[in-house]
Amino acid sequence: MVAPWMRLNGTSDHELQILASNLDSNDGTTGSYISGRAGSLGEKHISAHIRDVSPAAPSTHDLPRPSFGVPTAKTRLPILHLLAAITALICLALGVAAVANERISWHLGVNNRQIIVLGFLLSIMNLCLGSVTPTLFLHLEARFGPSTLQNYNGILHNQLFSSRLGAVWRLTIGLTLALPLGLSVAYKTFTGGSSAIPVDAIALIGNSTYYGMFAPPGLQLMGEKTGVSLFSNATLPFAVASSRFQDVESANSEPPLPTQPKAYGYNILLLNNESSAILDIPQPSYVSAVQALLSDGESWNVSAPVYATVATFNHSSTKDKAYKRFFYSFCKDAQKSSGAYTHMSMMNEWSLVLLDHASPGDQSLQYIGLTPDPGINEIPTCEDFLPFARLYDINRQRCNGTWTITRGSIELVNGSCSGVILPEDQQEVIVHNSLFLGVWYMPSLVEFLGQFATSRANSEWTSPYTATALAAMIWSRISVLNTPISRNELNFEAPSELARLTPEKAGLTYQVNDTAQHIRPTLRKSGLLGFVLAIQPLLIILVLGLTATVFHSAPLGKGFGLVSIMSGIDRNSLDYLAGATLSGKLTKSVKLFMRPTHHNEKDVIEYHVMAPSSRERPMRSDRFTPNIVYH
Repeated sequence: MVAPWMRLNGTSDHELQILASNLDSNDGTTGSYISGRAGSLGEKHISAHIRDVSPAAPSTHDLPRPSFGVPTAKTRLPILHLLAAITALICLALGVAAVANERISWHLGVNNRQIIVLGFLLSIMNLCLGSVTPTLFLHLEARFGPSTLQNYNGILHNQLFSSRLGAVWRLTIGLTLALPLGLSVAYKTFTGGSSAIPVDAIALIGNSTYYGMFAPPGLQLMGEKTGVSLFSNATLPFAVASSRFQDVESANSEPPLPTQPKAYGYNILLLNNESSAILDIPQPSYVSAVQALLSDGESWNVSAPVYATVATFNHSSTKDKAYKRFFYSFCKDAQKSSGAYTHMSMMNEWSLVLLDHASPGDQSLQYIGLTPDPGINEIPTCEDFLPFARLYDINRQRCNGTWTITRGSIELVNGSCSGVILPEDQQEVIVHNSLFLGVWYMPSLVEFLGQFATSRANSEWTSPYTATALAAMIWSRISVLNTPISRNELNFEAPSELARLTPEKAGLTYQVNDTAQHIRPTLRKSGLLGFVLAIQPLLIILVLGLTATVFHSAPLGKGFGLVSIMSGIDRNSLDYLAGATLSGKLTKSVKLFMRPTHHNEKDVIEYHVMAPSSRERPMRSDRFTPNIVYH
């Protein structure tokens, strides 16, 4: 009999005995026998025969295996790290341009696109930073830390709650995770900025730009065309801004006078403490067309050379004999005409008196004053009024103004006047016009100026208020009577050559080549915002600088991880890790020792897992040999 292991499927005992004898004889007939049997037993039986009849064949575990590792030498700056730094710097440049460049930031200012772009760039920079920091952290742990396997694992996986991770690395990883969150919040706090680009108003609006003595949109036809409501609307911002503080007991309860021209509302420009100008404004249809182009938060800044109605205090002395003669003559003529010499009692022992030329007539001289009240039905005599009368000159001058137009308003933000008085034609609306100012404006003037006879007596704001009131009074009256919107023609009592003036000739409306800027809300152009954007690229450069210089000789490369450790691990030291095949957790921290060495004519890095109680300090003096390829 033959041994059972020698039996082939489908063969008899006799055949196997012959096969065994042939194999023992070593006469070289085995091949022919097997070849002969192949025809009757088939290829699968021959294969089984070859396997089974060779009990001394070598095991597959003893055969040499191919090596898939890639030997390499350590480089100072890995290509991926260099690309990460370049990418982060490009993102920084794009982020700075998105904020600092006026045109780019303006285009990105729609629908928060600037915030979206900066958030995207910060995210890319965070990815770049996250790709280089683990290498530095690993070097720090190997050089200065306890060099535990758990610390390496937590650093590689960037896991804040990794098992048995050191407190220092928990804090460090926590900070790296919090950094992008903090930056994403920080850059959004720089709101409140703006970006502006010049625009062609004519191209966008579709027609020429006109300025003149207009009311703002919505106020052109308000009221009964007396001008009183327009006067109140125009002067209200000035009155609010210059009103007394709530602390009426304070000696300095009033705001200080501005030291340079100050704008109020949509057309008041206080030139100084004795002169105030009411600037002509853009045509209402122009303003409405601009407002239709604007989105929420957007505005136009429009600058233009314009005309203005200016009231200036006249310093002629009441003690001068010539002045007195002129005043008395002026006053006597006004007393003979209705509405030229008006008085209104304030019911508090004070009254307001307004004196001008009879209408139609010259309104360029206005006498006004707060006088002791002679009674409700009485009027002060010219002699009684003279000591309290203040003379103001009213004329049209050349000025410049800058307005901000938003979706719901127009506001004068800056301006100046040259003091150049316009030619005679443009003065006709004042010197030859029928205004009847005292008839319509006395209650409004008492409301506006009456406080300076009582609660604000001797205030330094008396003259600015008076100049503003007189200029606004004449401007509002002309605006509702004589502009094209009021549909009234100009019928001046003027010399024959000036009897009928067109609105353009009279300076009521005129074409202006203004300059406009379209402003959008964006992030503030702040150096701190630039620092927020630059934090991550700067950290990347710092990390790469340290790893390329201070830690270049350390036996750690960019590819340090599971594969590199398994490639060089000492198998005999793995017993400390038994029991963690699924959990990946250890009951104690174990140390990982790494050492460059020369083995089997190859330079390799050996890794050893060390007992927690080992006092050997891992990797303190072991260094790479430069330009050596490690396997």
